[in-house]
Amino acid sequence: MSTNLGPLLPDQLVQLFSGLDLRSKTEMACVLVTQGADGFPHPAIVTAGELVAGNPSTLRVALYAESSASRNLRERAVATLCLAHEGAGYYVKADAEPHAADSPAFAGLSVFTLRPRYVLKDAEEEAEVTSGFRFRDLRGEDALLERWKPVVDALRATFTADHV
Repeated sequence: MSTNLGPLLPDQLVQLFSGLDLRSKTEMACVLVTQGADGFPHPAIVTAGELVAGNPSTLRVALYAESSASRNLRERAVATLCLAHEGAGYYVKADAEPHAADSPAFAGLSVFTLRPRYVLKDAEEEAEVTSGFRFRDLRGEDALLERWKPVVDALRATFTADHV
């Protein structure tokens, strides 16, 4: 059964999406669910290299500009981020809005601000969620981190006082 934690990300999720210690997150993935034009949920895999929490009430995600997920967020400004972490499932139901971003690291990407409305935690005393989506970049971890770092650094920079 899910528990509504309210509109703020718990500390463990803020830390998970801090943009720090990326090497330890190279196989972790989440599912970002948007609403398609046909009314059906549209899942998209997002990674720690595309998603940063600046604080408990704000996440930023960088998606391919022409992707279905970006189009859906522009047209229907809601999303649910689904993930497994520390033995539980989390569902972050959020309002979304485009974020103006001019960093060269965002070439070909659209950046969106996600503001959690409800954070649900799905956990049971006698069971634990042992895995969520996982992936491996076949080009290798170093190549992955080389691609992630500029995007994550640029996402983190959007949380400076004059950008929040």
